[in-house]
Amino acid sequence: MITPMQHVTLLCRQEDTDRLLTRLREAGLVHLESGRHLNHDLERLEESLKQAEKVIQKLELLPAADDPHDEETPAEILREILCRDQEIKDIAGVQAKLQRERRQWEPFGDLDTRTLTALKAGGLHIGFYRAPGNAPVCPPEVTWIPAREGFGLALSTAPLPELDAEKLTLPVRAPRSLDQRLAHLADMTRRHHLAIARHTASLEALRAYRDELTDLCGYQKAQLGMNTEGEIRWITGFAPAAKLEAVRAVADDAGAALFGRAPAESDGTPTLLEHNSVVSWIQPVFSFLGVTPGYNEVDVGWSFLLFLTIFSGMIIGDAGYGALLILIVGLLNLFKPGTRGKFANLLYCMGGATVIWGLITGNVFGLESLPAGLDRLKVPSLADPDNPLPIMRVCFLLGAGHLTLAHAWNLWRKRTSLAALADLGWIGSTWTMYFVTGMMVLGEDLPAWVTPLFIVSVVLILLFMTPPAKLKEEWVQHMMLPLSFVNNFVDVVSYVRLYAVGMATFALASSFNEMIFGEGAERGILATGLMLIILLLGHALNFILAGMGIMVHGIRLNTLEFASHMGLTWSGIPYKPFRRLGQNDPTNSTNPADLTDLYPQPSDL
Repeated sequence: MITPMQHVTLLCRQEDTDRLLTRLREAGLVHLESGRHLNHDLERLEESLKQAEKVIQKLELLPAADDPHDEETPAEILREILCRDQEIKDIAGVQAKLQRERRQWEPFGDLDTRTLTALKAGGLHIGFYRAPGNAPVCPPEVTWIPAREGFGLALSTAPLPELDAEKLTLPVRAPRSLDQRLAHLADMTRRHHLAIARHTASLEALRAYRDELTDLCGYQKAQLGMNTEGEIRWITGFAPAAKLEAVRAVADDAGAALFGRAPAESDGTPTLLEHNSVVSWIQPVFSFLGVTPGYNEVDVGWSFLLFLTIFSGMIIGDAGYGALLILIVGLLNLFKPGTRGKFANLLYCMGGATVIWGLITGNVFGLESLPAGLDRLKVPSLADPDNPLPIMRVCFLLGAGHLTLAHAWNLWRKRTSLAALADLGWIGSTWTMYFVTGMMVLGEDLPAWVTPLFIVSVVLILLFMTPPAKLKEEWVQHMMLPLSFVNNFVDVVSYVRLYAVGMATFALASSFNEMIFGEGAERGILATGLMLIILLLGHALNFILAGMGIMVHGIRLNTLEFASHMGLTWSGIPYKPFRRLGQNDPTNSTNPADLTDLYPQPSDL
């Protein structure tokens, strides 16, 4: 469910600002409204925070070092790494320039410029040329020495005449000198990388330092977001309605006044989702996608979890793959307890649904014949690869039911308004499109009562989709209604992707099996081992592609088709209360105003 919120305004005297913000951060209940003002110190601090994050990400990619350097502070470590990183970039620029010079010498080999200088001092004229194709025609006094194909040298005791070739101006530095410089720069880069890598032992200290910088940034943003009128300062935000009295107690303790009201439609009210222990399994998906329903919308967590599980089972569609998924997650949870949690539980659900659907459709690792015990579990009409119509019918039925749930949900929310009748009309339209799909795709007869159903549905939608007061503003929706019905048909048809992707998974698995076992020829041990490796890699690739299918198709059907019929825009603002990073127990009473000395000046970074 979406937690009811209250818009709160807290007022205090100017001298009580730090005390109020400290108490608010300790409580960790209020999501502050952004009211940031331009401040150069904050910008520098944010830049320092970005640099710290950049350094930490760099160190996390390196092998861990064993020798911590406790004598260096995190600020000194950051400063050193940033300086060395800049040195590496500067060296890379010089290396690129020297390598360009070295490439210019490559067609002519390892020449020594001192030799060339001595020859020129002896009266010999030397020219370097690019001559694609045949060597240019040279006068008798000019000797042409071919170099690498397309290049050559011209030698003469007299000044060189114009030749039918492009004359080159080569670098002053000799190839050997360039090689020495490049080797020296490479060694400098290697030493800088080694010096940076030794600081991986200080990663925890750097992370703690980054978190402190983050907290300080958050505090300063809150401070800058306050409004001022004379000696009075105030700040606004949102708090869960059930926690309003707790926020009031915080305000009283800080000598501030609190005013609360219900959020207005125009307020950027944040969304706090509260799920039970099962529905919360879908939260990692919401976090990964970065989607949150708006405060005035609905929480679709349970339906998302239910249908994503069903869709995953149909998209993977292989009982063997489902069992493999359960086994992999189980082993990870057993040997790495940190992998346990909501996402692991979601994967268990997906694996279980895949096993069930795979057994129903008779698909286990793409095998054509199954053991008798498993073969009896399949539904013959759904397990016939030569007749896909029954499975397609299930897909269309599932799609119509999924979209019907969206409009039924809206109907319940609008049950006190005549606008609910429009959603009743859309339910009728959805089932009309289901039967039309059956007629056009599956070759079924259209029931006689479908046409009257569609007529009644259109009338309900036309009459009640727009309140009379808004008809003048939203009349264009009526003009677009024919396209909306077409879109309704397309949405129902789009659920056939569940069959298509699942069939692709089966076809690819069967193809690998046929490629390895189809010929039935006898093979040696080496050939058999090689074929088994190919088979394992093929099924692994198929398994990964099936997982990508869930990301592309299973999630899309929930976030796009279902959400569009429900009017869900996913435009919510996640509830992020003002608190310390990673704060669990709000008991720390340190005054953030006293934390400044803990950090170097941003310019020092």
